[in-house]
Amino acid sequence: MANAILIALINIAAEQSVLDVPVETQTLLLYLIAFCIYLIANRTSLQEANGFLQKRLSALRLRIADKILQADLRTLEKIGHGDIFSTLAQETNHLSHTFALLASASQSLMLLFFCLIYIALLSKIAFIVVASSTAFALYFFWRRRLAMNQAMVEVHAHESQFLDSLQHYTDGFQEIRLNADKNDALHKRFKRVLNDLERVVVGIGGKWAVLLLFSNAFLYALVGVVVFVLPIFFQGYTDTIYKIVAASIFLVGPVAAVTSAAPLFAKANIGLGHVFELEQRLNRDDVPVTVPGDETNPFLSFKTITLEGIQFSYRDAGHNAIFTTGPWTLDIHRGERLFVLGGNGSGKSTALKLIANLYESDGGQILVDSVPITDATRQNYRALFSCIFTDFHLFDRLYGLEGVSPSRVNELIRWMELEDKVEFTNGRFSTLELSTGQRKRLAMIVSLLEDREIYLFDEWAADQDAHFREIFYTEILAQLKEQGKTVLVVTHDDRYWHLSDRTLNLEIGAMGPVTPPHPRSDKG
Repeated sequence: MANAILIALINIAAEQSVLDVPVETQTLLLYLIAFCIYLIANRTSLQEANGFLQKRLSALRLRIADKILQADLRTLEKIGHGDIFSTLAQETNHLSHTFALLASASQSLMLLFFCLIYIALLSKIAFIVVASSTAFALYFFWRRRLAMNQAMVEVHAHESQFLDSLQHYTDGFQEIRLNADKNDALHKRFKRVLNDLERVVVGIGGKWAVLLLFSNAFLYALVGVVVFVLPIFFQGYTDTIYKIVAASIFLVGPVAAVTSAAPLFAKANIGLGHVFELEQRLNRDDVPVTVPGDETNPFLSFKTITLEGIQFSYRDAGHNAIFTTGPWTLDIHRGERLFVLGGNGSGKSTALKLIANLYESDGGQILVDSVPITDATRQNYRALFSCIFTDFHLFDRLYGLEGVSPSRVNELIRWMELEDKVEFTNGRFSTLELSTGQRKRLAMIVSLLEDREIYLFDEWAADQDAHFREIFYTEILAQLKEQGKTVLVVTHDDRYWHLSDRTLNLEIGAMGPVTPPHPRSDKG
């Protein structure tokens, strides 16, 4: 509204100047007041609109983060960490920047509306011509924009290929540095992907340029019609022509703002589609889970866990099974130490994830002391476990263990002989930049601090030297045994197999007989 008042006051002052009449002080004061109102209203509306949109975006991010926490592991593996990160971080970040432009474009539309109202007060004929022409131009532009959305999807696909190729440079640097042929082939593919990306971006950029040129040419053509054509057909129109021209010129800014922001809106619309697609892939029909406190967990004093008729398959995009484990049945008794044996690809890690219910089996059931777990008790069951898998993740802070004593943490750091590498201060580890073996030792510290009833170690000793393998099998496992903990260890260290209470033998997804401990081997 303040915009239209400013235009009217400018026209009044201009008319007084043309008639050689001094501009009235009242007009100047009204102009200054309207100008101040415009500044305040403009700033307030932009801040309020941007704040509202950012809150909506934060709510969307939080909603997806909640669904990630509630998703099962297999769903996350199928989607891929890269897709989740790029969608939740990059796409929503682009949306965040676009929202500011959206607020500005909304203001431009308001200015366009009030300019048209002002023109209507000056001349109904001019209003009909200007309003209908502007509406047609915007309709034509947005119809073309919708037709170009497919081109924007193509751009996004080529950008993904570009990022994938770039990742090969960074992740495979050692390999391509040692192999000149691989280096050359990778570089040729990178240039080809880059050229394809350049081609589609230049192509769509040219189309947007044509549309922007159309919008600008349309406005100047509209002013030409107002100035040269309307006076020929309508008498008495010339008295207000300069006011209408001034108002029409004010339309240039809003229309240009809306049209120039259209490419960003189109990209944001595609990004929003990807965000909603990710959310849809994360949607689950089962009961939302909550993490209970230990005092509410009915399984803490379990005696036997039974996995009965467990079967699970990895499937391709066509839902065809590419690897199946089971059906097999296993009893796990409280306080026992089980070693899981088998060759590479036999399904040992998969078995551990099924035991911990990180993978939900396709068939069979899990019973705790003969009581099947349900959706209501599933998280209670999972809370029994502390796991270190081969693809473990280290957190810089002890999330969920905020009350732990720093002296206890540093005591374990010394036990793992990491005191020269890392320390625990201010609630966090000083560094995570460690070797694989050292990172595993740090993960062991966190696992021991969690003090769970069941421990799963997936080839933990594989990256340790002989000294720490000895510590793992003879000290760490012995301490857990003394504490009455149940431990399952995936291992190839036949020298220590005699330390198990029982061994589980896996071969290509099938579980062999559960056997007594192997005799001691002096190899290695």
